[in-house]
Amino acid sequence: MPGSARPAQRLHHLQQIDALIIDIDGVLYEGGRVLPGAVELIAHLNQHDTPYLFLSNNTTYPFQHHVEKLSRLGVPNPQEVLLTAARITAQVLAAEAEPGACCFVIGESGLIEALQQSGFVVTQSNYQAASYVVIGMDRQLTYEKLKSAALAIRAGAYFISSNPDPSYPDGEQVVPASGAVQAALEVSTGVRARVTGKPALPGFQMALERLGSEASRTGMLGDQPEIDIQGAVNAGLRAFLVLSSLTPCYHPGNGAAQPSAVFENVQDFYQHWMKSDIDR
Repeated sequence: MPGSARPAQRLHHLQQIDALIIDIDGVLYEGGRVLPGAVELIAHLNQHDTPYLFLSNNTTYPFQHHVEKLSRLGVPNPQEVLLTAARITAQVLAAEAEPGACCFVIGESGLIEALQQSGFVVTQSNYQAASYVVIGMDRQLTYEKLKSAALAIRAGAYFISSNPDPSYPDGEQVVPASGAVQAALEVSTGVRARVTGKPALPGFQMALERLGSEASRTGMLGDQPEIDIQGAVNAGLRAFLVLSSLTPCYHPGNGAAQPSAVFENVQDFYQHWMKSDIDR
């Protein structure tokens, strides 16, 4: 239910933050559709020189695809304020893997691109050579891919999930995402995946470092309680939930991390943000 905090409490939470981390899918976009309030929010942040950064679990598209979408929203130099789970995963693994390590990948071009740019050898067929199994959303998923990944994990390959998102808002539909692949492999192998994207900490830590802001003075705007909100709370941020096709309603008290405030959509958040700026 919207309004987990009274209006005055919402404004109080917003007035306590100096920087904002923003999810993309379900917050600014659903599929290719720009959601109401998205353009206005970005314009307002630009106008007031508010530091912001986009933190997305989307690994399907190349980095440049996201850059171009954000540019159309009015984001200047979006490549400097964008972190994707694909790049986060590649950076985390590059810090600990042997140079040129082989990754068996269930995923699409965004994840493959990030791993290759970090020096990894990527395969989607030769699972016997893989030191890592790295998964993301894959709209060309086959049983053969699942079987190969499971065999590689059983043979000792490290199991990495770029993100555990259970579903994805693809325009007017909500479809299975990376978390569905993760669940299938965990059940079939008995091995728990190591998650690198939200809600895991690495992306939030990278975002805070790039923003140069303190966690307690930074907000996270997202639409998934178990992903965006849980990760933000774990990282010490103030968490703001917007309702979307993935989260059409919110019921507090289910044991999950609680957001600082809930908003109907990004338009509702933007209107409260403007009020908070006036009262700062």
